[in-house]
Amino acid sequence: MASRRELLAGLVGALAWCGSPARALPEPPVAGVRRRYLDGRFGQLHLRVAQPGRAAAGVPPLVLLHQSPLSGRMFDRLLPALAEDRLVVAVDTPGYGESDRPAARPSLAAYGDAILDALVAAYGPRVDLFGYHTGAAIAVDLAARRPAQVRRPVLVAVPFFEAARRAELMRQFAEKKAYADDGSHLPPLWTGSFRARAPGQSLDDVARLVAEKQRAGLYGEWALAAAMETDLGPALASIRQPALVLAPHDGLEDESRAAAKLMPDARLVELPGHAYGLFDAAPAEIARLALGFLRTRT
Repeated sequence: MASRRELLAGLVGALAWCGSPARALPEPPVAGVRRRYLDGRFGQLHLRVAQPGRAAAGVPPLVLLHQSPLSGRMFDRLLPALAEDRLVVAVDTPGYGESDRPAARPSLAAYGDAILDALVAAYGPRVDLFGYHTGAAIAVDLAARRPAQVRRPVLVAVPFFEAARRAELMRQFAEKKAYADDGSHLPPLWTGSFRARAPGQSLDDVARLVAEKQRAGLYGEWALAAAMETDLGPALASIRQPALVLAPHDGLEDESRAAAKLMPDARLVELPGHAYGLFDAAPAEIARLALGFLRTRT
């Protein structure tokens, strides 16, 4: 049991933290971003929505699909930057963030269909997609299977792996324990997230990132496993829509280049100055690239 002195020291430390500079405190709600729930095939689907002052006529909504096991919160700073002339919606994939978890692990296609069906019912027949890591895999699958409803995909850091690498990752997922009984999984999670932070990310950003990684609990690998069991090659080769591939140097730049080569009408933009945290560090730059592509007429 902790001594009285230890308890007082802990209280003093907590008070010191509360009085630390403002940038370390939780950020206020993002201006212009609202929350919404939609009903879907796996329960409620949680969204962050940014609505422009005046949407351009005929412009479809832009749907943001996050990396797992995170959530749409990773796009908080990007959402307002993208919402210049269109509705922008960041979705929490089923089972992540504040979206309800399915009863059993869905396939990659089932994740995508659950998201797209709910959004089309709420916002109209066509969307543009912006996917990052696992979200890019979902976007690839949807753009290939449902071209009448997916106008253009923007793919960031595409997890396009050969069969052997996918099998190895699936094996690692099967062997990995999501939680250690003594909590020993937490220090490496914090240290890794802290070391990988981008210049624009504060300690508060790192703390929230670690918390988001934990929210899916024992089911955090589900969407990753669905992506890894899927060969994206045939889907990439069948995408006929114009596509933009952004390749930050976060370990998936080679895979992103290979994905771009497979698509008949893809433009590749290298981002050697960015890695993890690029949506916090450079939202204006990412929005400029994405919107420039989405506004281009064909």
